[in-house]
Amino acid sequence: MRLISLIAWKEIKTALREKLVLALGGIIVLLLGLSLFAGYLNYEQQQTIITQTQEVKRQEWLNQGDKHPHIAAHYGTFVFKPKTVLSLFDFGLDTYTGTSVYLEAHHQHEFMFRPAQDHSSMIRFGELSAALVLQILMPLLIIFLAFASFTRERESGTLKLLMSQGVSFQTLTWGKILAYGAILAVFLFPFLMGIMLISVGEFQQDAIPDVAIRLLLFALLYGVYLFLFIAFSVWVSLCSSTGRNALLTLLSSWIFLAILMPKTVVNLSENVYQLPSMREFKAAIEEDKANGLDGKSTRSIRMARLEKEYLEKYGMDSVQQLPFNFEGVSMQAGEEYNNKIYDYHLGKLRKIFQQQNRLGSMASLFNPFLSVQHLSMALSGTDPHTFIHFEDEVEDYRRELVRKMNNDMAENSHYGEFYGYKAGSELWAEVEDFSYQTPTALALLKHYWIEVISLAFWLGIILLLIFYTNRKLKPLYG
Repeated sequence: MRLISLIAWKEIKTALREKLVLALGGIIVLLLGLSLFAGYLNYEQQQTIITQTQEVKRQEWLNQGDKHPHIAAHYGTFVFKPKTVLSLFDFGLDTYTGTSVYLEAHHQHEFMFRPAQDHSSMIRFGELSAALVLQILMPLLIIFLAFASFTRERESGTLKLLMSQGVSFQTLTWGKILAYGAILAVFLFPFLMGIMLISVGEFQQDAIPDVAIRLLLFALLYGVYLFLFIAFSVWVSLCSSTGRNALLTLLSSWIFLAILMPKTVVNLSENVYQLPSMREFKAAIEEDKANGLDGKSTRSIRMARLEKEYLEKYGMDSVQQLPFNFEGVSMQAGEEYNNKIYDYHLGKLRKIFQQQNRLGSMASLFNPFLSVQHLSMALSGTDPHTFIHFEDEVEDYRRELVRKMNNDMAENSHYGEFYGYKAGSELWAEVEDFSYQTPTALALLKHYWIEVISLAFWLGIILLLIFYTNRKLKPLYG
């Protein structure tokens, strides 16, 4: 261990003499700081706006005055997607999913105010975030740090000298890996402290219930990811005859893994599993609302069946004789049937999304960058599964709001007197304010088991490569 430490210290001193490496490291540290600062300002600004606007909309709902419950259901309210504190680290899908949705009876509206709509087409290449810097730029720093780790020794003749003194390739390799890991740890320490302080400070009011666990998983995730690049870079240098060959190999690998393959996978998944347009999706829903899921049960037929069912159940001759307002019952029945139609079409749409995501997950078996990208979004609460969970919570809230309004209409008003009955603030207060918490990290990671296996697989592969290559290489004497 002492020998490994000496080799690491010697490698650190050599790296510190490289002005290009120091300059690149300084730029990356600066970008990490700027991205963290900008992310925090964006988080604070949006969180303040969301909190204030949500309170305004809540007061509007509570103070809407006396009116018929079904009119109140159409008056509706707005729900806002809370920002998670870890989204300042990895923006994920937040740029594309919208920040608010209008809730009312009979309709499931799409989310509005997507930040990407206010950006140019360059947004497709990603915003500057700390995750982007760590995933793409930090490996580039590692490449320039480690590409000449062995070729420099070989070209200067010091490799033979070290071998002649009994230093094994195994010891030399791990000494260099330790050195580069220590350098990265120094570069990343201020950033890690910054994100920890911000996360702890915002924990009490955040939508994420397990921030501390996620921070630990973040450290483990990016620790493994950066170790893979360090070990791979050292291994390539070990196997290369010249530093130029090693640098060319590493840069080609970086371009393929971090730039070309992710874009190719996204385009391939969109072409293989094509989504319907929003117009087609909504038109299909309206068609089924008009004619039923079977294409034969129009709304009038469905209402006639419902009326017959209730008259037979209560032994009455007309709906006016029922001990409740049948209009409220029929409206709720229509709402539930519309929900069934929406769930059917949304299920088909989500199945396509799942197929696209599965293709991306399978591709991560060949590219650890994709694994880290998916897992990073999941831990930040900005991944597709977190958004789907939020979308479902919002829809459940909307359905409960409408159900309360229709049930009150059925229980407290009379048939045919739609404008004669008015509810007040007591009914509006029965609808609790919307609040949201993301699923736990462990619950989310169940959706990303392929990515976890991918990282474990690549970690095992690189360790085996290092071990096998070091065993295969013969000691050099003289």
